Amino acid sequence: MTAPALRFAPLLWAEGASNFGSMLSRLAIPWLATLGLDASTWAMGWLLVAQVGSGAVTALVLAPWLDRANRRSAMLLADGGCAIVLALLAAAAATEVLSMPLLVLAATATGALATVFDMARSAWIGTHVPPADLPRCNAQLSAVGSVSETLAFAGGGWLFQWAGAVTALAVDAGSYVVSAMCVRRLDIGKRPMPQTASRALLSRRVAAAVRAWWADTRGGWRALAADPRLRVLAAIEALVSLGGAIFGACFMVYVTRTLAFEPGLLGMIFALGALGALAGAALAPAVGRRLGSGGAMAVGLVLLAIGNLAPVLAPGVGWAGVGLLVAQQIVGDSGQVLHEVHGRSLRQSLPDPAMLARVDGGLRSAGHLVTVLGALGGGAAAQQWGERPVLAFAAVCALWAAGLAALKLPGRGEPHLRVLSSDGGGV
Repeated sequence: MTAPALRFAPLLWAEGASNFGSMLSRLAIPWLATLGLDASTWAMGWLLVAQVGSGAVTALVLAPWLDRANRRSAMLLADGGCAIVLALLAAAAATEVLSMPLLVLAATATGALATVFDMARSAWIGTHVPPADLPRCNAQLSAVGSVSETLAFAGGGWLFQWAGAVTALAVDAGSYVVSAMCVRRLDIGKRPMPQTASRALLSRRVAAAVRAWWADTRGGWRALAADPRLRVLAAIEALVSLGGAIFGACFMVYVTRTLAFEPGLLGMIFALGALGALAGAALAPAVGRRLGSGGAMAVGLVLLAIGNLAPVLAPGVGWAGVGLLVAQQIVGDSGQVLHEVHGRSLRQSLPDPAMLARVDGGLRSAGHLVTVLGALGGGAAAQQWGERPVLAFAAVCALWAAGLAALKLPGRGEPHLRVLSSDGGGV
């Protein structure tokens, strides 16, 4: 194994551990809301808004700091915070004091912490992995996440149905502890933080820090606006986030109430999505070499749209309904991963290395802010017209994004990655 691969390995283990638990909470928290608290699609929209809204603010505020911080420490902080929040949520469920406001608070905290972890991880990869290896490493990251997703979903539905959400949330909290133990093995990968100011100069230093943060944030926005490829990535991020928010606000209510699927069976169906995700991760490097990053993203987004349309045709519990939900998981997840691998590789390779977190934060902020609108609009529209037409519109958003990727992003043979010097730095 090469030196870059050895440095990257602990992050793969961390991804597997944390993703296993987060997939459990991805089942448990919506089921707590829909089955335990009888939440409407409007309330589910607000739950999603809390998560992505906190992520948007976090990306906006902390991106400049992450370009200078010890990224390993930032990931450790995020893992520890998620473990504490989920442990407290499990305790609230166990003592029967759980409510929608508590779920919203938990979603807000985990959304912010997950954004810190994801931005720090992306920036760490961008500065430790050569650009030519980014699609391969990101595909490996997605593959590991898919395996852990299979294990979590295959047992998570039955775990919720038989043992309850408390157990699922407790396992989730423990998984973040395991993830932190893996992250501790990473290279430090830091930029020194300024020394703490003396008390006498504190107010002036704080004012200077705020001015510096604003200048850094504007620098990230300018870098994003100056590169037409990054602008296209931002537009695609917004469209995919819009469709994902609309889908997320309606889907769990749709399958548990309208279609009347039980949690155990749903968990088994959701687990099959990892087969599609593994296929997408395995094919991503080869598809990228053949079609270029833009073509690979377009193919992935078309598959995502086809997958999102499948549940709209489901008649209910039965072989046809199961088959269409399985198709959504396998086809849609394969497309999602194919798109994400190449989108992530582009956002790690196009910006200046010193601007990685700030540009990534700008892209995430665009997606998160659109997600807020999509979650609220999707939840309200589903209450007015039902879930099926709203879910169909989510697929249209993915098709629109596919067109942008095919027409505007680098195709086969078009150079788009940074050239590296012999020591691994961008030149």
